[in-house]
Amino acid sequence: MVSSAFADGKIVVGSYAANPPWEFKNEKGVFEGFEVDVATEAAKRLGMDVEFQPLGFQALFAATSSGRIDFAISSISVTNERLKTQSFTQPYYDSDGTIVGKADAPVKALEDLKGKVIGVVAGTTGESWAKENAEKLGVAEVKSYAAQQDLLLDVQTGRIVGGAGELAGFQYAIQKMPALKVLVRIPTGERFAMMAKKDLEILPKVNDAISKMKEDGTLAAIHKKWFGVEPDAGTSTVKPMPVPSAQ
Repeated sequence: MVSSAFADGKIVVGSYAANPPWEFKNEKGVFEGFEVDVATEAAKRLGMDVEFQPLGFQALFAATSSGRIDFAISSISVTNERLKTQSFTQPYYDSDGTIVGKADAPVKALEDLKGKVIGVVAGTTGESWAKENAEKLGVAEVKSYAAQQDLLLDVQTGRIVGGAGELAGFQYAIQKMPALKVLVRIPTGERFAMMAKKDLEILPKVNDAISKMKEDGTLAAIHKKWFGVEPDAGTSTVKPMPVPSAQ
């Protein structure tokens, strides 16, 4: 399927639709979220419409590569490994990782995961982190889930001791699950951006639009809308950056 961005003035954006506050469908089935607002505003500044397509997280990578979609959003971290096969806009959010679990879980530090079973969403940097550190930490098993809500339900029912993943997304999700809390914060240096196939022609224009959104305060306003606070000075939410390249 050929990308439609240049055919009819439309940017097609793929998204994992159960990833609040980044992207999700509201009660009317309409996409909402921080990254939905970013993508919509960037397209608007280019005089283009935007169409959101729901896809599984892992399917996003093949969909950009094949041209089925122009961009993918879903709190996707920019990594050197991903930059070998994909392109990204400049980042617009700095994040950390976390372990979430029940408030009475016997986990106060990463070392407390020894002998425990933890869960991750398949294909995420949370899964990569868990697999890289499981042996060192003595984790008994890393279980992969297709959806974040399934992972959190297993944490809530005690099937696993905790879930490893992205901090802001988990913080948002557990607002509705008061039995759960952030057990450990993991500094990762992760930054989120819109992903596209390698050297997508429209990428520099979208990147320029994001720079202008940072400069005029639009991105800061979107951040405050979804997180309730202004972004910290010096973060990728406010600092214009070039298109990232592999190091």
